[in-house]
Amino acid sequence: MKKNIIIDYLTYGSGQLINLIAPILVAPKVISVCGIESWGKIGVVLSIFTLLGLFIDFGSNILGVKEISIHKNNFNKIQDYLNTSFAIKFCFFAIIVFAVVLSNFFFTEIDHKLYLLALTLLSAQFFNVTWIYQGFEKFGIINRIIFVSKIIYVAVVYLLITHKEDYYLVLFILGSANTIVYFFFFIRIWKLYQLSFFNLKTDLIKEQFKNEFSILISNFSIAIYVQSPILIIQHLLGDYYAGIYKIGDMILSIFRSYLSVFFNVSFPKFCECYNTNKMEGIRFLKKINSLNIALLITGVLVVVIGGNLIITKDILNPKIYNLLSFYSGFIIVPIITALNIPFYQYLIYKNEQKILSIILSLGSLLMMILGYFLTLFFKIQGSLIAVFFIESLITTLIILFSLKKYKRISN
Repeated sequence: MKKNIIIDYLTYGSGQLINLIAPILVAPKVISVCGIESWGKIGVVLSIFTLLGLFIDFGSNILGVKEISIHKNNFNKIQDYLNTSFAIKFCFFAIIVFAVVLSNFFFTEIDHKLYLLALTLLSAQFFNVTWIYQGFEKFGIINRIIFVSKIIYVAVVYLLITHKEDYYLVLFILGSANTIVYFFFFIRIWKLYQLSFFNLKTDLIKEQFKNEFSILISNFSIAIYVQSPILIIQHLLGDYYAGIYKIGDMILSIFRSYLSVFFNVSFPKFCECYNTNKMEGIRFLKKINSLNIALLITGVLVVVIGGNLIITKDILNPKIYNLLSFYSGFIIVPIITALNIPFYQYLIYKNEQKILSIILSLGSLLMMILGYFLTLFFKIQGSLIAVFFIESLITTLIILFSLKKYKRISN
């Protein structure tokens, strides 16, 4: 298993590396042609649609992976789950698209072109089947999906973004590239499992909705405290500082991407292992997460030390240098997140979605309140202080509840 998981990490990790490189390649082109204010607008709308997309995901990115990894050899079980899952997804997709289109008639001050063309991000979310392949641990297929979609995205951006007013096309291109590629693999899954919206079971829809709603709340809460800083900054400080924050956020994205790889590869393996032997599953969590934290700390040290050696005040504008120096101090945040991953995975397996949703909802509420007032008084630095505080609070609560749950079961 050790050899297999290393191969899976490398395979899936290479795909996520492409996901990370794509915005880094796109950012200089868009900023140089359209300006940093436009980059800020794009970042804000992307954050909003990321939040909306979670309703289309529902709980499939976590509980869906769990169900498929456990029942990967049970055709009927997976067929029922996928039928139900896509029916729920479609309902949310239709409602959200209607709401976005309708809101454009009532909110005259918003950038209508940018919002309406960004609807392709939602269609991509509906057709996205990478979570299914994740459950089957077919990371090679996920890589092909990511590689092709991001190549199309980057190439078309460089071809079409030629004037300042073209910024509204960026998210349309991203959503369209993803939709085209995802749709091809969606059709393959649809045919393979003989799916149909006319073969739905009401009791399964109710059960799945009930089970996954808490995960939706958890995911939405996580997204709120990740995405809300740029929304608050844009509201209080304007598009320019939103653009600055978006650039700085790309530094944190390196480590977020790494943690995403770790979570997505280790979770189905943990589910399968724990389902077979509980003690073996716990040992797996301890070993793999100890290695993960060690690698993450090493990565943070390399970035901080290397960055201070390479990037100096002589190279950058003093204002930008001070901002980057401040950001570098906050890459400790992913280490805090990494500490809660094994406990988070354990609680999900134990169907403790409700307590997770409560903890994360509390975190997102505090993030909006603290983020607003700290940004109001301390400008862009205040939002980062809020992120650091909320991340620490959430991690502490998840660990404490998980230890309490495990101790109760063990006794």
